[in-house]
Amino acid sequence: MTSVTGPVGGFGLVRGYLRSGLVFTALVFCGMPTLMLLDGRWPHPVVHPLSLLLSGVAVAVFAGHTVLVRPAGTAAGRSGQGVAAGLLVLSVAAFVLTLRTVTAAAASVIWLLLVGQALSVLLAARGWRRREVAGASVLVVALIVASVAGGVPFPVVTWMQPLLLLLLLAGPAAADLASVGMIRVMDRLEQARRDADELATTRERVRIAAELHDVQGHSLHAIALHAELTERLVGTDPQTAATHARTVRTLAADALAETRALVRGYRDADLSGELRNAAGLLRAAGADAEVTGDPSAVPAVHAVLLGPIVREAATNVLRHSDPARVRFTVRRAGDRTELEVYNDGVGDDAAASDPHSGTGLTGVRDRVGKRGGRVEAGPDGTGGFRLRVVLLSGADELAPDATEVRA
Repeated sequence: MTSVTGPVGGFGLVRGYLRSGLVFTALVFCGMPTLMLLDGRWPHPVVHPLSLLLSGVAVAVFAGHTVLVRPAGTAAGRSGQGVAAGLLVLSVAAFVLTLRTVTAAAASVIWLLLVGQALSVLLAARGWRRREVAGASVLVVALIVASVAGGVPFPVVTWMQPLLLLLLLAGPAAADLASVGMIRVMDRLEQARRDADELATTRERVRIAAELHDVQGHSLHAIALHAELTERLVGTDPQTAATHARTVRTLAADALAETRALVRGYRDADLSGELRNAAGLLRAAGADAEVTGDPSAVPAVHAVLLGPIVREAATNVLRHSDPARVRFTVRRAGDRTELEVYNDGVGDDAAASDPHSGTGLTGVRDRVGKRGGRVEAGPDGTGGFRLRVVLLSGADELAPDATEVRA
C-alpha cells in the first residue's frame, strides 16, 4: 500500500507568509523613525555623526529582530537576551537624543516606535513569557501616563495622545506576538494533519492484515489438518494418504491464488467498502469527503476494476493536492457504469496539474482500456481535478481472467 504521509500542502505557504510578515513589519517600524532624519526639522545633515548614530541604532534593532524573534517562539540564550536588553537601552537613548535635538519636539515622538520594536525583541528573546508580557504592558501604560502628565509635545490633539503612544510602544510587540502565535497554530495544525494521515494509513494496513488473515486462516488450518492425517496414514493406508496429500496441494494452491488476488486488487471487491474506506481516509486527513450514488447497484465485474481506482485516486489526492472537498459519485444506467472522483486544492504548477498521474493509475487505465472502458482525467479550470471512469456491461472479458489472478 502506498503511504500518504508527507508534507501537507498549503501550510508551508501560510507559514512563509507569516514569517515574511515578521520581517516586513520590523522593517517598517525601524525604518519610519529614520525618515525623520530627512525631514526639514532635523537640524543635521544625513551624514552628520548624530544622524549616522541614530541610523545605526535603527539598523541594529532591525538586525536583532531578524535574529532573535523566532517563528517558533522559543527563548534565546543568555547572550541573545543580553543583546536584546542592550538594544532596548540604545533605542531609549536614541529617543532621548532626538527629543533634545529637534526644535519641534513633537517630531521626535516617532522614535518611540523604535523603542517599541526593541521592547518586542526583548520579549521575544525571553520567550514571550506571560509574566513578562504582562509586566511590559504595565510599563507601557505607565510610560503613557507619565508622558501625557509630563507635557511631552504631540502632533495630535489631546484625547488622541494616549492612543498614539499605545500604538508606538505596544504596536510592534503586538504585531510580532500575533504573527508568532499564528505560526505556532500552523505548526500544530500541520502536525495534527500528519498524525491523522499516519493514523489513517495504519488503519488501512490493519484492514489489509485482517483480510489477509481471513483469506489464509482457514486454508492454513485445513492444510495442517490434512498434512497430519497424511503423516498418520502414509504407512497404513497409502491410498487415503495420497488423497489427503492431493487435498493439501489443492488447498495450498487456492490459498496462494487468493493471497495474490488480494494483494494485486483482483479479489471480489466490495465497492461500497472501498468508497467508505477512501472517504474515511480523506476525512482523517482533514478533507470533506462524500459519496453519492448506489455502489451496490454496480455489477461485480465492474466493482473489481473500480475498487483499485478508488484506492489509487484517494491516495493520489492526498499525495499531490491539498483538498478541502472530495466527492465520489457512482452512476449506473442501463449497461453503463460511471465513477467520478472530484477534488479541489490542486495547485497551478506543473507538478500538481495532474494529481492522478502515476504508475498505479496508468496500469488501471491500461486494464480499463483493454476491456472496453475509458478513463478521463484533467483539471476543471477552477482549481479542481476530475477523474471519470466509464465501463460498459455485456462482455465477459471485463472480469479478470485466471492468468492475471495467478500472475
